[in-house]
Amino acid sequence: MPEPTPRPDLDLLFRPRSVAVAGASTNIDSPGHDYVQSLRDFGFEGPVYPLNRSAGEVAGYQGYMSLLDVPGDVDLVISCLPAGAVLDLIGQCRERRVRFLHLFTGRFSETGDAEAAALELRIAEAAREAGMRILGPNGMGLYHPAAGISFRPDLPHAAGRVAMISQSGNNAIEVVIRGVARGLAFGKVANYGNGADITPGDILRYLADDDETAVIGGYVEGVADGRGFFEGLQSAAARKPVVIHKAGRTAAGAHSAASHTAALAGSSELWSAAIRQAGAIEARNQEELLDMLVAASLTQRARGRNIAVAGGGGGRSVQSADACEENGLTIVPLPEAVRERVRARAPQLADWIGNPVDQSILAGSGLSSNGLLELMLADDAYDLAIANVGEDWFFGRPDAAERLTHACERLIAVIDGTPKPVGVVLGATETTNHEHRTLIDGIRDRFAESGIAVFPSIERAAFAFGHLGGGPH
Repeated sequence: MPEPTPRPDLDLLFRPRSVAVAGASTNIDSPGHDYVQSLRDFGFEGPVYPLNRSAGEVAGYQGYMSLLDVPGDVDLVISCLPAGAVLDLIGQCRERRVRFLHLFTGRFSETGDAEAAALELRIAEAAREAGMRILGPNGMGLYHPAAGISFRPDLPHAAGRVAMISQSGNNAIEVVIRGVARGLAFGKVANYGNGADITPGDILRYLADDDETAVIGGYVEGVADGRGFFEGLQSAAARKPVVIHKAGRTAAGAHSAASHTAALAGSSELWSAAIRQAGAIEARNQEELLDMLVAASLTQRARGRNIAVAGGGGGRSVQSADACEENGLTIVPLPEAVRERVRARAPQLADWIGNPVDQSILAGSGLSSNGLLELMLADDAYDLAIANVGEDWFFGRPDAAERLTHACERLIAVIDGTPKPVGVVLGATETTNHEHRTLIDGIRDRFAESGIAVFPSIERAAFAFGHLGGGPH
C-alpha cells in the first residue's frame, strides 16, 4: 500500500483557495443552499463549485454533478450529503487531492448506534489514507469573515481578533450574534462537532500561533483526546487569554452531551482543575463566557486588583462593594490627594464621599460621578474601574434622554482618556416603557461602537475583571 499523502496544516482550512459544496441545493431553506449563499454573500474570492445531481446553478454559481467534473483544484469540500454517501465522496476527494473535508453531515456516533459509530471510524481512516483532514462530522464548520467563509449568510460580516472553538453549532452562532452586539468582532470560529479527526486540541494549538487571534473562547462538552486537548489549551493560554465554557458538568448535562456530539463529559472537578492548570479561565455558562471575552477583548489587562467604582445610588454602591470583594478585587479607600481635589470643588463632600462613589449624594455639588471617576483613574492607587451608569435615576428627570445621553458621552470621553481598563454597567432593558428601552439599547450600541466593555450588572462586571486577573495579556 502506498504511503499516505502528508497531511496539511490548518491554514488552508481557514483560508482555502477554492471550495466545493456537496449536496448543494436551490432550496433556500436548506443547509445545501446556505453554505453556497454564504460564500457569495461574504465575498469569497476563489472558485465555488456547487455539487448536485442536476448540475444546476446555485446562488449564481455553475453547478456540477460530481467532484470529478469540477474543472479546477479544490482545497475544501463541504458535505451536506447523507451519511451513507460520505465514503464515496472521500474517494472522489482522494482522486482530486482535496486537502480538507468539512462534514456538516451528521447521524454518526452521536446517535448511539453502533453501525453509525463504526461508519464514522471508517470515514476517519479513509480520510487519513487520503492525506485529508476532516472537520466534524455533525458540525456547522467555519465562520471566518476575513476569508469570506461563513456557515450562515446572515452572520455579521465584520472581521476581528476573537476566535472561538465550539462543539455546538447553535452555541457558536449565539456567541457570535450576542458578542457582536456587545462590541466583539470575530476572526476564526470553528464548530467541530464530533471531532472525529480535527480535535479541539488541534485547533487550539493552531490558534496559539495565529497572528489574527488575540483572544480565544471555547464551548466544550467533552473530548476523546484529553491529553491533546490539555496540551493545546496550555499552548494557547500561554500566549493569549483563553476562556472555556465546559458544559455537561451535571449527570443530566453529561447524558445530553453524549446524545448531542457523542461527547464523554467527564468529572466537573477534574475539568475545572485541568482548565486552571493549563492557565485558561473557566466559564460556567454562556453569560460568563461572553462577559470575559468582552473584558479580555475590549480592555487592557489591569496591572493589579485595586478598583475604583463610581455611579449608581446608595444600594448599588453597597452591591458594588460586595461584588468586587467577592471576586478578589480590592476596594481602595479614596486617596487623600483625590479627597483634596474634591474639597476644592465641593467642600461639603470631601469627608463624606468614598469608594464606591454614591451618585445620590452628588446632587447639587457641582461634581458628577464621571468627574470623580476621572479623578480616581488619574491616581496611582487604582488599577481599573467600573462605572455604574445609574440610568434609572435619569429616568426620573423630565429631560431624561438628553441628560442620560450627555452623561454617557462624557463617560466615553473619560474612558478614552485613560489607559486603565474600565467596564461600564448599563442595566438590562427590563421596563414597560418602550421609549426607555429604545434609549438604553441605543446607548449600549454607542458604547459598543466605541469599543467599551459593557455589562448588564455590577456582579457580572466584577466577575469578569476578577477572573481575568492582573498582568499583561
